[in-house]
Amino acid sequence: MRLTERQLSSRQWFAWSVGLAGLVQLALFAYASGPGLAGTADSTYYLHAARSLREVGRLLHPDGSAYRYWPPLYPVLVAVVGNLMGLRLLHGACLLGSLLGWSWLGRKLLPEARTWVLPWALALGTPGLVVSKFVWGEAVFTLLFAAYAAALYQWLHTTRNSWLAVATLAAGLLPLQRTIGFFLLVGVGAGLLLAAVKHPRLRPGVVVHLGLSALGGLLWHYYALLLAAPSVYQINRGWAQFFSSMADYGFVLLRWLLPVRASWYGAGAPVGWGIGLILVLATSWPRQHPPMAVTRPAAGLLPRLLWASLFSFLLLILIATTFTRSAAGLYDAERYASVIFGPLVLLVMSSLPVPRTKAARWLLISVLGIWLVYSAGRACTNAQNLRQLPTISATQ
Repeated sequence: MRLTERQLSSRQWFAWSVGLAGLVQLALFAYASGPGLAGTADSTYYLHAARSLREVGRLLHPDGSAYRYWPPLYPVLVAVVGNLMGLRLLHGACLLGSLLGWSWLGRKLLPEARTWVLPWALALGTPGLVVSKFVWGEAVFTLLFAAYAAALYQWLHTTRNSWLAVATLAAGLLPLQRTIGFFLLVGVGAGLLLAAVKHPRLRPGVVVHLGLSALGGLLWHYYALLLAAPSVYQINRGWAQFFSSMADYGFVLLRWLLPVRASWYGAGAPVGWGIGLILVLATSWPRQHPPMAVTRPAAGLLPRLLWASLFSFLLLILIATTFTRSAAGLYDAERYASVIFGPLVLLVMSSLPVPRTKAARWLLISVLGIWLVYSAGRACTNAQNLRQLPTISATQ
């Protein structure tokens, strides 16, 4: 099918928007990580496991015991790239790949005018920049989820088994990169099972996809939790921790979308930030526009799957902080939630009302413009602050 001149022009503008946004994102990351990558206690475990894999062929903790506290994929990748400079390049590639993946999905799922805004919202977002500065697995994690969502859309759109295979591979790697990858898959899996009930042609693919997606992660966690070490599933601090974590994640998500300052967290009541989390989820619920349902068969289903993954991710991570030794607190919430920044922004932009008048259209453009300008200022400030952090050495 030949494209019209208007469609060609639209594609070119979108490509320019994505390309320039990607360059800006890489420039921010290059500046923030210029002195080197930063680290935490987790980082020393990743680096030691990678070093032991290269030297003795096994993933080990610094005390010589079997590596088991986190899934194995990230230290394996650290071992493959070989040094911190290679890891820095890997993080930058993951940042760019995630932006490309969610921008491509935005092109499929959003009204045309908003597809040019999404890449800039992603490029100027704080979550990816922060986690990529550290020797953490989240940078790779965000890329895997973007790749999974894109491949899943293609399978739903075309029903080709090749896309199902790509989606299954990406999904299977999620819990091998971060345990909370299971939390994302729970929501998607529930949505796919419901879709399979309504669409019998999807049933064989859905069953195979879900089974294989969970297999690798389940085998690893069977080894890590039952064979290599005793289980860590025990009560932490009771339901007070559940609501405290709810406030943490509510504040983090609101801060992504609104001009909320970090100092406001202590000033506001925790229940208010918890209610904010509920409001963000309610606001991001997909509102299907008729043209999308007609021209893009998967456009109606995939946004609901993404929303279900956000809901299951947040609910299960709140439960995890209550009943396990999972880290809790505002800074850990910002780190763990970074994987859902892309789909959340996409869903929020999708849920914005379609302007019916010229005045409403200009109001929406103004709001989005102000948001992007504010995000740009915050991104520059964060890049400067991240640049000042102490760096980690490969021997730590």
